[in-house]
Parts: sequence; structure tokens; C-alpha cells
Amino acid sequence: MIVGCLIDSLMKLIGKKLTIKKLEDTLFLLKAEIEKVEGNEIEIEINPDRQDMLSVEGIARAVRAFLGIKKGFPNFPVKKSGKSVVVDKGLERIRKYIACGIVKGVEINEDLLIQYMHLQESLTTTHGRNRRKASIGLYIHDDLKYPVRYFTEKPEKIIFPPLGYEEEMNGPTIIEKHEKGVAYGSIISHHKKWPLLTDSGGKVLSLPPVINSNMLGRLTTETSNIFVEVTGTHLPTVNQALNIMVTSLAERSGKIESLVVQYPDGSKHTTPDLKAKVMKVSKDDIAALTGMELSDEEVIECLEKMCYGAKISAKGMVTVQVPRYRTDVLHAVDIIEDIAIGYGFDRIIPTMPSTMTAGRLLPLTRLKNKARDLMVGLGYQEVMSYIMTSPVTLNDKMLRSSEIVETGNPKSRDYSVLRNSLLPILLDFATQNQHVDLPQRVFEVGDIVFPDELAETRTNQVSSVCGLVTDVNVNLTNMMTEIGFFLRGMALDGRFSFQNAEDPSFIKGRCARIAIDKELVGIFGEISPEVLSNFELGTPVIAFEITLPKNGEW
Repeated sequence: MIVGCLIDSLMKLIGKKLTIKKLEDTLFLLKAEIEKVEGNEIEIEINPDRQDMLSVEGIARAVRAFLGIKKGFPNFPVKKSGKSVVVDKGLERIRKYIACGIVKGVEINEDLLIQYMHLQESLTTTHGRNRRKASIGLYIHDDLKYPVRYFTEKPEKIIFPPLGYEEEMNGPTIIEKHEKGVAYGSIISHHKKWPLLTDSGGKVLSLPPVINSNMLGRLTTETSNIFVEVTGTHLPTVNQALNIMVTSLAERSGKIESLVVQYPDGSKHTTPDLKAKVMKVSKDDIAALTGMELSDEEVIECLEKMCYGAKISAKGMVTVQVPRYRTDVLHAVDIIEDIAIGYGFDRIIPTMPSTMTAGRLLPLTRLKNKARDLMVGLGYQEVMSYIMTSPVTLNDKMLRSSEIVETGNPKSRDYSVLRNSLLPILLDFATQNQHVDLPQRVFEVGDIVFPDELAETRTNQVSSVCGLVTDVNVNLTNMMTEIGFFLRGMALDGRFSFQNAEDPSFIKGRCARIAIDKELVGIFGEISPEVLSNFELGTPVIAFEITLPKNGEW
């Protein structure tokens, strides 16, 4: 993500005037890079894992600590506002969670207003997964009457002027006509009722996660007290987005206040919660992963340069205070990485590895490469396809009823399962390329997946090679000859045989199984007219598919 800002504003937040070269070197050590400098404007590319740095305030905070200007755990006092947000029933399956905060006395002007909006949009795009997991709204606090209500309403009864419009619109009209409605309306449009956020006076704040109200959601240079809300489907994501937003505003002289969120089951949550997350790290692990024997003082110094609080809690153990806005710290390894960054990658002396090894291809990879060479030698053209497809392609069109590995929460039914055969994929490919001159001879070497309850992942992933020929006239005898050439090229001469078989995808009497040492490993034949009709293919097709051994050896 690119963050643009004014150089003067960034230096003011850092608390020290740096040369562009010094700033560039510092950012590089923090896994960020300067993309462009024009006059007083600068663009900085931020590593996706550091979402707390998606604002000039977050960048300045990280640089300030790294240079020792103001290091250690950043303290953001949170005062109780005495205000609340009431969540009604009906949101459980739509957009269940909400977290809110108030930031008062925020420094603001036209440039800062644009930056706050940019941070809001960047967070909802990345951390919020394009508003599906979390979306953020900023409002004029002084115009609100508390408690704020979060509930569901029929779309046609939702009426308010959306951001950027003076006239009122109802819910369906907003989804159809407003640019944000068109972009994000699909997140909620399939529900009978939609989420709505209002104050106790009935004034609409927003239609989450689509658009804010033009009355309460349009911040101006006169707005210094801001109400921040985050709604979403995943509570940790919602809380993290709120923490990043309010701490960034607090860097601009803002004072944070909390609210109480009351859920319909009677539970209450005070947000934001900016108390440190406490983790422990072993010095032995630090030495093992970084290759450096650091003293206690050096470990503390490195952590404080990365905005952590730290102390030696016991022999060989370090207790670390992790800021709540750091969404990327999930494991002790993440902290150890930051210790290395705080120490400075430029200070680490390169050493030769204690052992020398040469890389080599796995046996299965070599076998797959050999299969590709043989198929190309037979005059086939290789294609590569997605491992995900639809159950219609795998089973319905193929007249099969095989078990399929399904994915959770697929975005499209066309890509909702993992393929268990390459043949349906090549048939679909042939359908899409009927405009190409005949004959068509294509093949693919790729992975297929089967359900396996006994496996650790509940799946069994194997490799397969599939060849397909479509022409006005096809010759199954020629394909048998080609399969024999392929298997002999795989050093299987005298070990393979063909056996009569029946398969609903092939014409009865024109299909056979392929066996190696009497173990069935594949099938070939002429595709049945019904399958061709299902795929809307107008020419005959012959094809084969062979499963490759997992260990790369027959």
C-alpha cells in the first residue's frame, strides 16, 4: 500500500528534521520504501503486514521509536465517556460485531482530513477484506445523541442522504445508484433486513458497510471531536481496526474515550481496549533464530526501538508488552523478527553457513517434468488451469457422482471445489476453444485432490497427467499407441496393461483401464455423446488420464 503525505507534516510528527536519505535508510530497515518525492510531497510504500503504518501518524511513530527519539511502549490513555452503543437482535447472521471510540481535540485541516479518509479506506480494503470482515465510519461526535443504536431494518424503510448527496434515498436506491452502493452493496443486499446505525434521536449515521450519512458522516475542518465505529463479522478484526484508527487520531493531539457496547445477550464490552498484550520470549529462541548472542540490555533496547515495552522477567526469559494496534504480532517469532529489525539488519555481519548443501528436484517433480517432455514429444500442447472449479463441471457434466473436496465460504460457485480429475477441466478447455482449428491435442500435468478422513488435512493430494484429442475423426487405436509410448518412456515397458472397463463418461465398449503391475492407475477412451452435449462440444473427443505415484517412483 502507498501512503502519501507532506514531508513537513511527517517531520513534525517524528520530532526531528531528517534528510530524505536518512529517512529512506530508516524506512528501508523498517521494511518500507520511499516510492516518490516531489517538492514537499512524499509517497511511501508500506509492507502489508504493518497495517498500523498505513498512515503518516503510524509511519512517524515507527520512525520516531527506531531512531530513539521516543521509544518504548506508546501509552494511549483511555478515559471512560459514560456513553454506550446498544446492539439489537437480528444482526447475528448479517454483521454481528461493533466496536466504537471517541477521539476529542483532534488536529484537523484539509490535508489531514484527506489523510484520515485515506487511512479509513486503506484499513477497510486490507485489514477489513474490502469491508466484508470490517468497515470503519467516522462521524461528528458533537452532533450525536447517545446511546447509539445498531439494529436491522427493512431496506425500503432505510431513508437518509448518503455521503456526497443532499437528497434522501432509500436503501435499494443507494445500492443501485450510489458508487459505494454499487461497489459494496452485495455484502448485505441478499438479506431481508439490512444493518443500520442511528443515534437515539433517530438520525442515521450509516448503512454499514456501504455508506455513511451526509449529515453525521461528513467531517469538515471544523470537526475536532470524532466518533469512530467499526462493524464487521470477525470480532478481533473489528477491534484491531478500531485500535489502529483511534491511536492514529490520538497522534494528532487527540484524547481517546471509550464506550460500552451492549449486546442483546446481555454481555457488555468496553471499547477500545488499548491495554498491552503481554507475551514471553526466550533468549535461547532469540539466539537460535537470529544467530546473535545479545545481552539483556541489547534485547530491551531492540524491543523499545520497535515500540514494545520489555523487561527481563526471569533467567533467560523476556516479558514483552505488545501494542494493541500491532495486528501482525501473533507469535514469539514475530517479536524475535522485530528484535532483529531493532538491532539493524545493516549491523548484522554475514557469515558462511556451517553446512553446505546443494538443492535438487524432488523425485515427483522430476517425474512430472519427464511426463511433460514425453507429451510434448507426442505432439500435445500443454495447458495450465486452476485447481479450483465447480461441482457441475466435475460431476454433473461428466455423469459422475464422485466425492469432492469443497471450500468454505466460496466467492463463486464456479470455484467452490477442488478438482478430483483433470479430464473435466480439459473438456471445459476444449469447449472454450472450439474456434481454434482442428485437430486439438492438449494435455495437463497437475494436482488433483480427494477427500480422505484419515489424513491430517482430511484430503489426499496426488499428481495426474491427462491428454485429450478432439477432431472430426478420432482414432482410439492411435491413442493406445501413444499411451504405450508414454509408459515405455516412463521406463514401464512390460509392466503396464489395458483392461476393459465401463465409465459413464465414456462410450460403452470404447473405454479401458490402465494398470501398472496390476494396479489400476488410469483410464482412456472415447467420450460419450451425452457428456459432449453437456460440455456443448460438437466434435468427437478421445482422452486418457493417469495418476502419478506420490513418491515419484513407479
